[in-house]
Amino acid sequence: MLLSFEEFQTFEPQRETYALFGYPLGHTMSPDLHAALFAATGRDADYIAVTVPPEKLADALALAREKLTGINLTIPHKKAVIPLLDEVDPSAADLHSVNTVAFRDCKAIGFNTDILGFAESLEKDGISLRGKKVLLLGYGGAAAVMAYHCLCEGASLYISGRNLEKADALRDQLVEVLPGAKCFTCTRRRIPRDIQIVLNATPLGMFPHEDKSPLYFLPHKVSYVFDAIYNPPVTALMKLANPKRTKTRDGLFMLVMQAARAQTIWYDAQFADAACDSILRRMYGQMARKRLHDKYHKRSIALCGFMGSGKTTVGRKVARLTGLPFIDLDRYIEAQEGMTIPEIFAQHGEPYFRDLETKYVTEISAREEGCVLSLGGGTVLRPENVEAIKRTGLLILLDTPFFRIVKNLSHSTNRPLLEKEDKLAETRRLYQMRKPIYDQVADCRVRSPRLGEVVERTLKSI
Repeated sequence: MLLSFEEFQTFEPQRETYALFGYPLGHTMSPDLHAALFAATGRDADYIAVTVPPEKLADALALAREKLTGINLTIPHKKAVIPLLDEVDPSAADLHSVNTVAFRDCKAIGFNTDILGFAESLEKDGISLRGKKVLLLGYGGAAAVMAYHCLCEGASLYISGRNLEKADALRDQLVEVLPGAKCFTCTRRRIPRDIQIVLNATPLGMFPHEDKSPLYFLPHKVSYVFDAIYNPPVTALMKLANPKRTKTRDGLFMLVMQAARAQTIWYDAQFADAACDSILRRMYGQMARKRLHDKYHKRSIALCGFMGSGKTTVGRKVARLTGLPFIDLDRYIEAQEGMTIPEIFAQHGEPYFRDLETKYVTEISAREEGCVLSLGGGTVLRPENVEAIKRTGLLILLDTPFFRIVKNLSHSTNRPLLEKEDKLAETRRLYQMRKPIYDQVADCRVRSPRLGEVVERTLKSI
């Protein structure tokens, strides 16, 4: 629920309620994220978003003391709220930034959970900062959070950005509250060659300017890249990393964990790792659906690939995470025709079946409601099918390794095209014939032998 300040003035909560204050507030994931976290702990609570102009912050906080149990704050209120609070946690005071307020014993107490979300992102990836040389790109609020944690953990920090005066100001602020911290500034041309970790706290690379990157290349000793951006989930900076020797992470897990830690502050919530991972997957699903519309101007996701590549299994999981309905084209045809695919092949032959594919692909693609559509292995062999799919859908190739396909098909008995004396040879022949077509028609490609990884990469590919 998104309320204006005027609507918040008359708002009467029906149960325990929390809120996000910001200005402006467009699309925010916070209400859905906190709702998922409440569900994970069984908390009967609501979370709303309130558009609070800067000049109304004091009035909004006064109302919040009466109506709410706690609030989050985003731009431009994180610093402005501090004089209005009764107490401020030491790390939030050092950062001059509060993103979480708890109302306890008639007091408003400020905290910063962004730093906790960032710390848990590094911990999840097994990253130790002590003694490491870290490059931080940016000097705003997110940069201050990352810098503070790095210096508290014993890293040598180099801050860089387009405006070196602002980088110097952040360094001076940090050294003042953390005497003895190893904190330096540098221009982009003077980045130390032995940097081991790169952190991006700039908006460079964020949708819709996804081709932008704060760096053109990574120092050769970099083993970890963290980008606070999560739209897109794989940024231009992250793409510079060699996946064989450099770990990367976007900012969505940080977002999830800062929200989780806010709830820990509010009502002592405890979250299992599995619960947070499940919520993270759902957030990636929501982000994929948003990007499907905003970036690609599509409403459906279509999965293509060779038979046995896992399109149905992956499709069901992607549909559940994005909230889109799932359609398996083969099962849809069987339901409409009242016959199984082998029966259609046996009674009418392959050309008749291909005509049915065209008919139903066109029908499904014309629907107003989007879906996740699992295509048959031969559906994209016809250009008219590809054209119909791409009018409303993003076509993703599941480029499953051939050995995994063979294993998946080893016990299959309902593949009419593979009913040959040498099944393996026929599988290889068809695969080699179709693979170039898959590569040519797909909008993007996902490859991994692990199912869980395929689902994650499919969502991130959008």
